[in-house]
Amino acid sequence: MSFSSTSFTIPRRSTIDADGKPHKLTIGVLDLVSTFSYTIVPKLSVHAYLKASTLNTSDKYLLAGPASIFMNNNFVTHSSIDNVCIGDTFDLPLGIDSGIKVEYKPVKKTNDTQGIISKTHLKTVRHETHITNTKTNEVVVFVYDQFPLSSDEKIKVNLVHPDLRRKDTNPHNSITLKDTNNLEWKCVLPSRGECRLPFEYTVEWPHDKEVEFKEEL
Repeated sequence: MSFSSTSFTIPRRSTIDADGKPHKLTIGVLDLVSTFSYTIVPKLSVHAYLKASTLNTSDKYLLAGPASIFMNNNFVTHSSIDNVCIGDTFDLPLGIDSGIKVEYKPVKKTNDTQGIISKTHLKTVRHETHITNTKTNEVVVFVYDQFPLSSDEKIKVNLVHPDLRRKDTNPHNSITLKDTNNLEWKCVLPSRGECRLPFEYTVEWPHDKEVEFKEEL
């Protein structure tokens, strides 16, 4: 929804100096409940970024604009919010949390040639991400990595690990191949818990073709 104004009832009178300068005035305090999660893209950064998802359960529309983010009474960052309707959810970034340790194991690549008459190139790519929760509370992390997408039917890309058909022993964990062709791992980690996320795929193409790999997230 697009809206440019809303109205608030200010509970008490305030005096604003008539000096032609901008002044800040508290017009309301909304007590909203947030859920917290971490976003990790290990190929780009070995940091865990904390995010707060908040449901607007108030009877107020929130207008788009700049926001100053505080956590535990400490300033975190400057951000912004879009227009938020009643009943909508909005996300706010809370910065890097060093309590979540991320280790991105070096990528291992092997090349092979298959076939006797009709030869093909086979490239295997393997790596693994380790995540450790050093905090005293349970956390939810979302990890993203790119699964290559072929634009040529003669170039075959096969996912070896993880097995998307296999259910995790923890029902709260999941692995999803998104519409963007990125893999998403959802992991619920208890205090001092860790997870290991192996990722392996193969790319096979005709011997007489040249293949160019481009990395985009």
